[in-house]
Amino acid sequence: MVEVAVKSERLVIPVWKYFLFLIVLILLLLTALYFLLASNFGARNSFLETIRRYLSFASAFHPNLKPEDNFDEALRIHGFEKAGPKRYYLFVSATGKDAAPIKVLQPSEVKLAIKDASNKNLNVVIDKIRPLHMYIDWADPVSFSNVMDYSGSMFPEDVEAIEKNFSTLTGELVLSFAAAVIKFNDRVKEMLDLSTDKNAILEAIKKPIPLLNTALFDGLEKGIEKVQARPHFRFIVLTTDGNDNASTSSLPEVIRRARQHNIPVFSLGFGWLDVTALKELSEKTDGYYSYVPDSSKLSEWFKKLAQIINNVQVIEFSTDSDMNHPSQADLTIEYNQKKLTRVRNWP
Repeated sequence: MVEVAVKSERLVIPVWKYFLFLIVLILLLLTALYFLLASNFGARNSFLETIRRYLSFASAFHPNLKPEDNFDEALRIHGFEKAGPKRYYLFVSATGKDAAPIKVLQPSEVKLAIKDASNKNLNVVIDKIRPLHMYIDWADPVSFSNVMDYSGSMFPEDVEAIEKNFSTLTGELVLSFAAAVIKFNDRVKEMLDLSTDKNAILEAIKKPIPLLNTALFDGLEKGIEKVQARPHFRFIVLTTDGNDNASTSSLPEVIRRARQHNIPVFSLGFGWLDVTALKELSEKTDGYYSYVPDSSKLSEWFKKLAQIINNVQVIEFSTDSDMNHPSQADLTIEYNQKKLTRVRNWP
């Protein structure tokens, strides 16, 4: 008996199914890549951050396109300074609707409670309240550091808008000031020491550096270092996506040091970011934050920030016993039938 081999049949896959499979696979890979790049992990991972710099077109598809800030109806205690035995200055800012700064405060509208370093309640008398710009005898009323993110997770159009529109902030400030310029990618670069020359400041702002990884917290440490010994009102202007993947410092360390030296952080966030770190930085240092999804409107945000800075109020008060620094300030302002409250604790 002769056996005959069964004739094999050829497996035929329709071409359209093959292409459909490839399309679905590519879409899944692109979706996975998008969500990786759109996450904090994508910004904190050095490899993914390298990829992100080439995908600026995708920023238009960021799901969180709504601008966000904490400028409206806000009260901040920016800093404290000893003026003499039992006499002190408290630097505060207050805003109403649409971030409009409260420009004049009367002692009758303000309640202030102070605890000393031993947490003892002191008897407080508010002597006067004046806007910072009225202290014309102060040679250096304002000092700040511009700390600027040049990482791969910052889109080039945002970086260009910051460089272009920073003149709005310096042009709107009516107070005399000294400013330093600090830029960071995977390392911190000091572009300009504290200077009162506006042209030098703007030139330093526009000097480019490569978009690499992100040493955000180290950049903030350098910014704090530049102004921590300065008198009166000092702060940091931070432009960033809020992520870090190259620092030796940490967020809690930066916050502790900023609070210790009375340095609020005014942060403007860009691109694909989670604002959690920026909110924590600003809230715990008594600063402000904003998320700017459309950097073409950045001049408006700089103008808002300048108006708040211009109208910082100085509460001059005295106490019944002397102290070097309070442990807590509890402030209430009643203005136009609105009540704003703020409690600040110092380390």
